[in-house]
Amino acid sequence: LSACSSSTIQIVRNGTSNYEIVIPSDADSMIQDAAEELRHYIRESSGADIPVTTEEAHDPDRLSLKVGFEPTTPALTAHTIGYYQEGDDLYIYGGNSLSTLYSVYRFLEQELGCLWLSPEADLIPETKNISIESGTNYSYTPDIETRTVHSRLFYENHGFADKLGVTHEGFPGYVPGYGVHTFHRLMPEASFYEEHPEYYALRDGRRLTTQLCLSNEDVLRIVIDSVEAIFKKHPETDIISVSQDDNTLYCQCEHCAAIDEEEGSPSGSMIRFVNAVAEQFPDKMISTLAYQYTRKPCKTRPASNVLITLCSIECDRSKPIEEGCVDFANDLKGWKELTENIRIWDYTTQFTNFLAPFPNLHTLSPNILLFRDSHAKWIFEQHSHQPSELFELRSYLTAQLLWNPDQDPDQIMERFSEAYYQEAAPYILDYIHTIHDEIQKVPEFFLFLYGDPSQGFDSFLRPELLESYDQLFAQAEDVVSQKPEVLERVRLARLSTHYAILEASRKGARKLVNWVV
Repeated sequence: LSACSSSTIQIVRNGTSNYEIVIPSDADSMIQDAAEELRHYIRESSGADIPVTTEEAHDPDRLSLKVGFEPTTPALTAHTIGYYQEGDDLYIYGGNSLSTLYSVYRFLEQELGCLWLSPEADLIPETKNISIESGTNYSYTPDIETRTVHSRLFYENHGFADKLGVTHEGFPGYVPGYGVHTFHRLMPEASFYEEHPEYYALRDGRRLTTQLCLSNEDVLRIVIDSVEAIFKKHPETDIISVSQDDNTLYCQCEHCAAIDEEEGSPSGSMIRFVNAVAEQFPDKMISTLAYQYTRKPCKTRPASNVLITLCSIECDRSKPIEEGCVDFANDLKGWKELTENIRIWDYTTQFTNFLAPFPNLHTLSPNILLFRDSHAKWIFEQHSHQPSELFELRSYLTAQLLWNPDQDPDQIMERFSEAYYQEAAPYILDYIHTIHDEIQKVPEFFLFLYGDPSQGFDSFLRPELLESYDQLFAQAEDVVSQKPEVLERVRLARLSTHYAILEASRKGARKLVNWVV
């Protein structure tokens, strides 16, 4: 926000404006929403109510903030966003309607200083003057095209998801209920196993319903028929998962084993099978997993309409993947050499103890950079859907890094904390930096997705550190004690330390002395 000068274009002066927000006459509902959002936040910031009108109804005596018009620049991708000044007019555009909405939010964020912190917390600077630099021309195309943070903050608040540029759901474009682990749905054991046990996995001489026998031609035929019927029921969808169930008991019959031996990985029989399914649906995308026993790449290239979902579930979350999970990094490199269609399924929380302190924030940036640099266009970060440690900060940080992996994560956390926790921010940032420093002092520590706080009671959660963390949060509460809304945010953030203290006391690692919730 700058004062009026010859080098700026003044959109609002002293709380009034000579602009109209102009949209195409045939604008769809999303473009209309984008224009109304621009109007709303300019009014919230400056008090100026700039009307929204169509190109045909535009008052020629007023200047234009044009939303949703294709720019006179080189061809756009669907994901390109941008805004630029032309004369006294401002154009806000995107490669499609959703990208145009994202452009409006980036304009408000970058030019007005708006911050979207949580569904209930926006930071909208107040000013009587809004201007942009003369010659402004901003354009950005996200490298990661589909960005998902598995958090109820986004799934239950679609407007908030749009502000941070992430999806509203975990599996956009997929057939509902067919996002992952689908073998048992495509061929239910109740329908086939009794008469045809040979359709299922052979393990130690027995046919088990754990997985399908992928070398059986009848299995392929039945799965193709199932996929066809499902797509007919959901013609609006473009993707279905044909993927292993969530266990490692895959088929080891003579034929499957021979394929996997030839391919150098159990993913070989999987990719051959999925390719054969995909061949029948050239206009659809068939998704499958590279997960646990199928994570290692095979020799056969996935078909052009096969999407590989590569999962990092085995990795130590206390270290960047390239440092602490070299096997996964090598597998990612191998899949990159086979296909352009890679979807990353990454994990960022402790599933057995969502509230437990989980010092992995320092790994988010290097991991997302690794995925981006490996040309993964779709990243699913499995944050805790339910509230967890520093829930709002984690959701915000992850979304920001997916939007632009080249950002400095420390600056993002500082920006968020100063706006969300306000005067308490220094204490919460001190907690974050301290607990992350402490876990890095123990390089042999394995931060496990299915771990327990007790694993850290002799390192980053030892009793004297738990005491110091709790004191930091006590100080944080004290400095915002006269701000009930901010105080509640700090108290929620403190729950993780309280949870760890209770666990330590329950397991005899710490006595509850002079400690009151």
